[in-house]
Amino acid sequence: MKDPTSELIQEVYDALSGNVTYGGNAVAVYDRVVEYEDLSYPHFIRIGEASMVEDGSKDKTITKGTLEIFIYTFFTGKNEGTKDIKNSLSNQVCQLVDQAFSLTNFTQILGRIAEIIDTDYELDPQGVMFGKLIMYEYNIQEI
Repeated sequence: MKDPTSELIQEVYDALSGNVTYGGNAVAVYDRVVEYEDLSYPHFIRIGEASMVEDGSKDKTITKGTLEIFIYTFFTGKNEGTKDIKNSLSNQVCQLVDQAFSLTNFTQILGRIAEIIDTDYELDPQGVMFGKLIMYEYNIQEI
């Protein structure tokens, strides 16, 4: 079995980077953990972890799994914030990644949005953060 994670994450990153916008500005996309101090925008997308299992014969190994895509929106101040922005970003993300991608060393058989989960909001002295988790499901076959 070969691990398709790097290729898949790169394809998802390329599909999202520069293509998700809010208020006329591109929303930042990260494929790594981000320190809050490093954030330059109040809204961002983070590609999370992949999980997978092997399915199929040794000659036609198929990897089935999911990839997490997180959306975060921050609002500063008391009584600030709305879920509308995360929902708008989620809509754009789903339209961009609800597909099978062209991979170099693998053939992607299935690529689709399997689940969308609103995460609980978080409060801190600075304001509030709203989040959303999109579960991207895939089936990939080794070439």
